Amino acid sequence: MLLTVLTGSLMADPVSEMLHRIFPQNKDYKKFEWVVKGGDTQQFTLSCNGRKVKVVGTDNIAIATGINWYLQHYAGVDISWNSPTGNLPKKLPACAEETHTASVDWRYYLNFCTYSYSMSFWDWERWQQELDWMALHGINMPLAITGMECVWKEVLMNTYGYTLDEVNTFVCGSAYYGWFFMNNLTAWGGPQPESWYTQQQALARKIFQRMKDFGMRPVIPGYVGMIPKDFLTQAEASKITGWKSSDIVNGGNWCSFVRPYFVNNTDRLKEFAANYYAAIDRLFDDVCTTHFYAIDPFHEGGVPSGVTNASASVNAMWQALTTYDANAVWVAQHWQENPTTIVTHTIPRGRLIILDLHGDQYADTECSGHHTSRPTPDPSHKGGESAAVEPKSLPSRGDLEGSAHDWVWGQVSNFGGNVGLFGRLDRLINCFYAARNNKGTNQLVGIGALPEGIENNAMLYDLLYALPWTNTDYTRATWIADYVRMRYGFNGANGSNGAYETMLSAWQKLAAGIYQCPNNGQQGTTESVFLMCPSLTPGTVSSWAASTWYWDFADLRTAFHEMLSVSDALADNDNYRYDLVDIARQALADYGKELLDAGLARGESAARFLELILDQDRLLGTRSELRLGRWLSSARVLGGSSAEKNLYEKNARMLLTTWGDRAQCEHGGLHDYANREWQGLLSSYYYPRWKAFFANGCTPQQWFADYEWPFANGMSAAITNYLPEGAPYAYGSFTAEPVGDEIAIAQELYDKYFSDSRMNLR
Repeated sequence: MLLTVLTGSLMADPVSEMLHRIFPQNKDYKKFEWVVKGGDTQQFTLSCNGRKVKVVGTDNIAIATGINWYLQHYAGVDISWNSPTGNLPKKLPACAEETHTASVDWRYYLNFCTYSYSMSFWDWERWQQELDWMALHGINMPLAITGMECVWKEVLMNTYGYTLDEVNTFVCGSAYYGWFFMNNLTAWGGPQPESWYTQQQALARKIFQRMKDFGMRPVIPGYVGMIPKDFLTQAEASKITGWKSSDIVNGGNWCSFVRPYFVNNTDRLKEFAANYYAAIDRLFDDVCTTHFYAIDPFHEGGVPSGVTNASASVNAMWQALTTYDANAVWVAQHWQENPTTIVTHTIPRGRLIILDLHGDQYADTECSGHHTSRPTPDPSHKGGESAAVEPKSLPSRGDLEGSAHDWVWGQVSNFGGNVGLFGRLDRLINCFYAARNNKGTNQLVGIGALPEGIENNAMLYDLLYALPWTNTDYTRATWIADYVRMRYGFNGANGSNGAYETMLSAWQKLAAGIYQCPNNGQQGTTESVFLMCPSLTPGTVSSWAASTWYWDFADLRTAFHEMLSVSDALADNDNYRYDLVDIARQALADYGKELLDAGLARGESAARFLELILDQDRLLGTRSELRLGRWLSSARVLGGSSAEKNLYEKNARMLLTTWGDRAQCEHGGLHDYANREWQGLLSSYYYPRWKAFFANGCTPQQWFADYEWPFANGMSAAITNYLPEGAPYAYGSFTAEPVGDEIAIAQELYDKYFSDSRMNLR
């Protein structure tokens, strides 16, 4: 049984270890002292006398949040994805004692998709950085699915007699677990070697232990009723006594993938669920501390046609879960039409948390999903609950007529890991505060970021996780003023000769423009035209993006110029260098759209467009975070043999390009869904398509057969005829190390494309 311990001593000192990692030089970690005082309401009290920073907090997460509050708001140190370490000012800025109390109990983080689009190939070093970042941002309720494929291997092999080969006809490849655990697909990207399961189980144990040390309560995948298609023939007959053919039914399709089958018999479902949860205990019981279980049985597709009684199936899942953990809380995503009343009218109030993914997209101030419980009491809900002890910070359970379920205000700012500046900044601020102010009636219990991909638009995350702790509500103006100080190190003693005012002006333009997407239907960033399937008309790259160009290109270029103008003052700040490349990238992508609008029929214009793509590639190559080689290298290093390295690289390439095979790519809507404006992809994947398009009279080609699938497989094909000179292509040929100086290349490209004499669309 996975038991929650909310108070008491921990075996590790995670705060001290975190400080050593984020301040590896100058012994800055010695300048902090902290006291964990306990208490029912999460808060921290912060002070600094100029020599020591003192934080008193209710738990380790509150302590870490208080440390980060000082770093950002006083010391001008922003620990971010691109800068996971920092240095304190030589003289610590003093601050009077101040207390901050969390306005919501839970700060949720991650989406199943994040684990595939961003985290597929992370090692422990990268995970430690992320866990530190999570603690600093007050996150206490993260989704955790790393290594959960090992649970399926465990239950199938050790309970039902499968061989590893048989397991791998069900379990998917390394880049696709997000959709495997959401019941969308099986097997694709495999088969996985034994070594994969071994290393991922070890990695998961470290992650769970670190979460436990910090006091985080992870959300882990609960049993959703899925089962292998060939279960009745692959399992040992003696171990499935009583099962019959009608007990499992076809789960249907998802984007041209075959879903797992579904256990249709509720007794068999509870039996399999019990074995699934027992396997979790065998692998992770001593390190995983939680009561939260992610269960979305009918995600993106509804109830399979062969299911006899969906409500009975959900009730069986609930009974199995509460038999395993009497304190269990079911966590469901509000995405599209989920959760339906099948879930909300089965799970009792206080035992279901709905994650509202649409918070900023639709300006939600209360949960916009199926928010209420069953309108009339149902005695069947009470089974197995009498012995439950409610988690301390959850509201009291009651089977009230039509009562609102608990929910988390959330945002999905990124889809597919796409690269681009994007946000709905005003909605993020105003809608959360409005929801918080009415939480007594709407049952708001948390705030969360649920992106499909991370490591971009860091400003949104700093803001979102600051909102629950503010003593004075932010406005757009006050947030941007604070953010510029914290992001670039402008503390009270450092004005950098007017650089702050210039950067503030640049960010005000961004905050009023590209970070104010007005379109409810748009899914994340407006995709770069460089990544489109070639066409003379600007459009979307992926099927459901609904991209629009809603900001003023001239304002963004002015912000780019303003950022460049303070390069001497900020050259040593890595956050500045990253952001400069990002805004330069956006300006070049905007210009590419203008070139398409102006027409590319003449050869000179087409050549200019191709040159622009390669210039973008060179700019992005100055940052490791924006290089395809970083993604591929992290995949390859996990393999112990050439075959394993190539398997992981194939997974990594497929996910960003074809996603699946031809059926999923062309007919399932997944073509270039995970497009990335990254160095290496631009020159070796997107550029050849465009060059072939122009070389063949602006006519469509056999893109999948000749360009896309060969790239995913590392095979020579027509694509190689259109590669720019020296561009890498083969497996193992892309590198992670940055090349060139960010500031110098950004300045060069500004002068080349945006100076008054060159701003034309010939």
